[in-house]
Amino acid sequence: MQNEFVSVPLNAALDEMSVWMPILAEHLKFHRGGIDPSIKQDCIFQNLDYSARQIDYLTNIIFSSDAVLSEIKRSPVKTVLPQVLAVSDIKKYMYLGIKSCEILSIIPSELADHMRRETDRFLGIIGGPKPTREALGIPGGDKMVLGIPRTMLAALPDKEKFTAVVEEIMFFSHINEEHSHHIAMTTKPEIQERFTKKAKEFEKLFKENLQKAKAVENRGKGLERLVDDTLKLMKEFKSFGLLIFKGAESCSLPEEQTNAWPLMDDHILREGNYFVELLQMAMNK
Repeated sequence: MQNEFVSVPLNAALDEMSVWMPILAEHLKFHRGGIDPSIKQDCIFQNLDYSARQIDYLTNIIFSSDAVLSEIKRSPVKTVLPQVLAVSDIKKYMYLGIKSCEILSIIPSELADHMRRETDRFLGIIGGPKPTREALGIPGGDKMVLGIPRTMLAALPDKEKFTAVVEEIMFFSHINEEHSHHIAMTTKPEIQERFTKKAKEFEKLFKENLQKAKAVENRGKGLERLVDDTLKLMKEFKSFGLLIFKGAESCSLPEEQTNAWPLMDDHILREGNYFVELLQMAMNK
């Protein structure tokens, strides 16, 4: 990661924080609900719980309609950055602990790293350290991502916008590939087989979309078509995700629910909405 901190316009940072701070808190809650509830891991549970409540507390203050201006509301980024850096460290700790089996959890290590990558992307966008492409799981090795708030993408010079939008498409194609894999793994075997099959189809399509984005970057052209194709894929994926979420929430799926929390299905939908809006903002669609 690049260590410098940069100033980001307040409105742009607030737009990102309104989406990602609740998502970051939910990541911590997913970890909290996923670890083995043995006495040996109680301190990990307590740390995750405290960190989630801290992020929720900050979010409530920043976006409260209360007219009283606290120091946090005057300079939200200044307050949020250290907290998000701490969350990033916790997520690295959880990923490494789960991967090495030092932490026992039903959260797979791949999903733990998925949460860490989303956190590091958010950090870079609101003025924190910029991650490398490799750190975000996309092609490009140690090249730093541009990491531009979505409300600022449309005003970028064409060359910068091309790179920034391609990076976002690569990142979220990989993220949604993993979301699809998660859905496939948490639908119930045999009983919910049609959902498992559909999720695996989306997993394959998002993997292919990332490769399309890489090819567009290499050619230096074709962004409009790539964006249109990605929006079409996202529309289909969101419809599928909404079906899973509503079905699980109302217990109307075969065998009532999947093996995932309904909040996680809603979480995936909200990330999908963010990405679609990002593309629409960037391309003035």
